[in-house]
Amino acid sequence: MQALKASSTTVIQKLAGSIAINIRNEGVVTVTVVGASALNQAIKGCIVARRFLKDDGNIDITVQPSFVPIKGDVLKDGEESVTGIQLLIEKAPIEPLPEGAVAPAPLEPRGPKAEPAAPATPSVPESK
Repeated sequence: MQALKASSTTVIQKLAGSIAINIRNEGVVTVTVVGASALNQAIKGCIVARRFLKDDGNIDITVQPSFVPIKGDVLKDGEESVTGIQLLIEKAPIEPLPEGAVAPAPLEPRGPKAEPAAPATPSVPESK
C-alpha cells in the first residue's frame, strides 16, 4: 500500500493523479496530513481523483479518516510528536442499477441563480 503525504502547498491535480493511479493498481492508498490547510488540499485531491476514476473506469472510492501520531525529522525543535490525520482511500466499484431502475438526476449546482439574459435588441410593439 502506497503512503502519500500532503501539505498546504500540495498541487491538487498531482495528488489526485497519484491517488487515482494507486487506486487503479492496488485498490488502496493512504494520505497523511498535518494541519487544516494540508487536510483541505488532501480532501480536494480525493474529490478530483474520484472524478478521474469515475470518468475513466467507473470506479468510486471511500475515504476513512483517522488520527495518527506523527514522529520524526519533520517536527519543530522541542516537539516530540504531533497528531496528524490519515485518510485511508479504498476502491469501491459502482454497482449497476437493477433492471428497470432509473438513475437519480444529477444535483444542481448551488449558489446564486443567474438571471435570464435580456434580449439583445429591445422589442418595439407593432403599430396598427
